Amino acid sequence: MLTEENLNDSSYRPGHRVSSVNSAETIALLQRLQPQLVVVNGTRIISSSVLDSLDCPFINIHAGITPHYRGVHGGYWALAEGHPEEVGTTVHVVDPGVDTGTVLAKAYFDTSPADSIATYPYLHLAAGLPLLADQVGHVLAGHVLRPSAEESSPGESRLLTHPTLWGYLRQWIVTGVH
Repeated sequence: MLTEENLNDSSYRPGHRVSSVNSAETIALLQRLQPQLVVVNGTRIISSSVLDSLDCPFINIHAGITPHYRGVHGGYWALAEGHPEEVGTTVHVVDPGVDTGTVLAKAYFDTSPADSIATYPYLHLAAGLPLLADQVGHVLAGHVLRPSAEESSPGESRLLTHPTLWGYLRQWIVTGVH
């Protein structure tokens, strides 16, 4: 799958480690680095004190289509709820909420019967990384972030969590979504 999606999984050693994304240590590091943009992926909720510590945007690549599928496993939940047209990745501005910031871009994708909750994260990354790269390049070229021109379809905005083991097994048996 990594080869098919042109993803590189070679090891990466971060230049800076912090004990928590919300620590004073993180704020001090960010203030010292003075980045033009902070890219976030797969972290806990970032506190307002961290978000307000810099005069630059924080953006997130989210495995789901917001605002409908906030939280974790957005693609899985879209399939489990019978909405394959809502499987995709969102790049959005980080705000104090959970995946509630301004949407910058969305990418929808199809899954196959061979995919599962173990492969969906890779599909989300493959779909979202070009969108993320576009936004990063735009900011580094001295431009402001560009919100998505796509209107969000009306619908419920929900915060979703990991499926329970029994819920996952039930979904697999009843719907075939795994």
